[in-house]
Amino acid sequence: MNNLKTDTFDRLFQAKSVVFVGGKDVFTPIKEIQRRGFKGRISVVNPNRDKILGYKCLKDVSDLPYSPDAAFLAVPADKCVGIVKQLKKKGCGGIVCYSAGFKETGLKGEKLENELILAAGDMPVIGPNCYGIINYVGKLALWPFAHGGFSPGWGAAIVTQSGMLSSDITMTQRTIPMSYMVSLGNQASVGLEHLISYFSPKKEVTAIGVHIEGLKNIKSFYSAALSALDANKPIVAFKTGTSKIGKNLTKSHTGSLSGDEEVFSALCDKLGIIQVTNAVQFLETLKFMSISKPVKNNRVLGFTCSGGGATMLADYGEKIGLQYPKFKSTTKNELKKLLPKIATVSNPLDYTTPIWGIPDKTYPVFLKSSKSLDIGSTIINQDYPSAGLNESESSYWNDSLSFVSAAEEANIPHVVCSTFPENIGAEVREKLIALGSVPMQGINETLNAIKSSYLYHKNRTNRKKNKGLAPPLVVKKAKYLSEYDGKFLLEQYGIKIPMNSKFTDSNKLLKTQLSFPLALKYTHSKIPHKTEQGLVHTNIQNQNELEYYVNILENKIITLKKNERDGFIFAEKMLQKPIAELFLSFRNDVNFGKILVVGMGGIFTELLYDVKTILFPISRFTLFEQLKSLKGYKLLTGFRGRKKVNTNRLLSDLLYLSDFFLEEANKCVSLEINPLFVYENETVVADCVMQKKVS
Repeated sequence: MNNLKTDTFDRLFQAKSVVFVGGKDVFTPIKEIQRRGFKGRISVVNPNRDKILGYKCLKDVSDLPYSPDAAFLAVPADKCVGIVKQLKKKGCGGIVCYSAGFKETGLKGEKLENELILAAGDMPVIGPNCYGIINYVGKLALWPFAHGGFSPGWGAAIVTQSGMLSSDITMTQRTIPMSYMVSLGNQASVGLEHLISYFSPKKEVTAIGVHIEGLKNIKSFYSAALSALDANKPIVAFKTGTSKIGKNLTKSHTGSLSGDEEVFSALCDKLGIIQVTNAVQFLETLKFMSISKPVKNNRVLGFTCSGGGATMLADYGEKIGLQYPKFKSTTKNELKKLLPKIATVSNPLDYTTPIWGIPDKTYPVFLKSSKSLDIGSTIINQDYPSAGLNESESSYWNDSLSFVSAAEEANIPHVVCSTFPENIGAEVREKLIALGSVPMQGINETLNAIKSSYLYHKNRTNRKKNKGLAPPLVVKKAKYLSEYDGKFLLEQYGIKIPMNSKFTDSNKLLKTQLSFPLALKYTHSKIPHKTEQGLVHTNIQNQNELEYYVNILENKIITLKKNERDGFIFAEKMLQKPIAELFLSFRNDVNFGKILVVGMGGIFTELLYDVKTILFPISRFTLFEQLKSLKGYKLLTGFRGRKKVNTNRLLSDLLYLSDFFLEEANKCVSLEINPLFVYENETVVADCVMQKKVS
């Protein structure tokens, strides 16, 4: 990346003069900037044409009589570097390089892209291999195809690494308010992190949407996301390239690597980034975050004029952890007087068709309901009629107006939500946005967005305390320790392990007075997983059994490779059955720093893969939140008559284990503990695999 300063990006994004360089590929971009309503100066450079769309063509960039704020470059790849040098010399403010044929094509293209970066220097270049930029508020488009998009003068800034997806977004029938659209392409000069930093302080930007195929600079991305958090500009991220095929396509498409999905999700969680898994949820969540006031709790009030709609709201809301609080008996009695006799007072509330479309009847119901409950948001489910069948539309609109007015008086974020995306037209959507309400399309998408908003605002203060990632341990050489040696280091640090004894002589083992029951293990640094090789025997009850298993173990050792026979046997006191078993994996990552994976241990690790990935540094709050999100967390809370774990003590033990990993003097490269036995008031490391830095 170049040392670009985002405070210089305004010349490009707020350009008052633009030069188009190219032939047939600049025709549509010129038409699009005109259609967008651009009032600034336009020039065209083409050595082979006299005019393009009425503009006299200059033969060379050097012929420009002024320094352009922006340039749109659509020439063969091998011509780009020379033209960029000329534009740089002219003092151009920035470039959109539509041209392809760079890093995405292989080594030759990568070399050309590096030359392009050097030629541009500190002049920002969007691309290459991109669609470009649209400034909806400033009426500027440097875009190669016809585009759509709705903007009331503010809205989401959307940044994608896919040109076609960005184009498709502008064409959607979703009425998402937009301020900017950027297709980044290869990110040779300007990266995703630059644009997050640039858009965060912009008043017209209400949220930031990012489609990510791969990250190139984790540290810069982290810093940029924190700036958005500080500015209270929510980031909604849609990452593609998660499958094996998708990763290969990503590399060939943009020349970037898609990365570790679990770790990326952990990064999003650490930075308060809302992550979605599909394009529709991406837009609906962005719409909600752009328009709505903050959702401050997970309690929802729902209205429908249909029992089916009420059920759908209730079913999915419960599934994702939203709550529909019940009305108090006094409120129920008051609502019964306002509702038809056929209505059942509940939340979600089906107010029924006899009062449908009658503001004098519906408004009091909406207001009384909204003011009587402690809720974070309220929804009305309405599917408007199709064009040509709209004789009843006034009734729908009356209910929408009554609902919005009541929610505004109660000061609660409000949503008008259709069951089917197409059943709320563009005119209605735009009128609702003008009223400050969110026209959402799809019940599940609506409820997901509400939950995302609640979690964002709930955790934002805590996330703002993040000041960086814990840098990885610098390692040139490392070695694995045997289980015994790994546990010895943990014990020296004050971490509890089972009582054990080390033996290099079987005769001495058999003559030593040991406490039963016990486990017998053969340990060696090159055999991290002993059970699979029959080198562990547990629950040995007496001396006779001990002699029997020692004999089996010795015979097994004979079958090992020669360099695996210099380990030793150790006897370990069998632990009592725990309340639960946890899996812990501490590791260093060259990009993301120090990482913890925590989950349910023992057989559940592979069977259920119930784990959470967390990036260091880790706060007590974050660790507790992640533990609670595990499916197996109930085992720690007294599930089915089990003892309840002292959560504060458990958190302290987990953080102390983290301290061991983080302390550089311990030279711990990686540490896997499976299982960690969890008791009511203590934890014990039952097994571990440790990798240590070699000095």
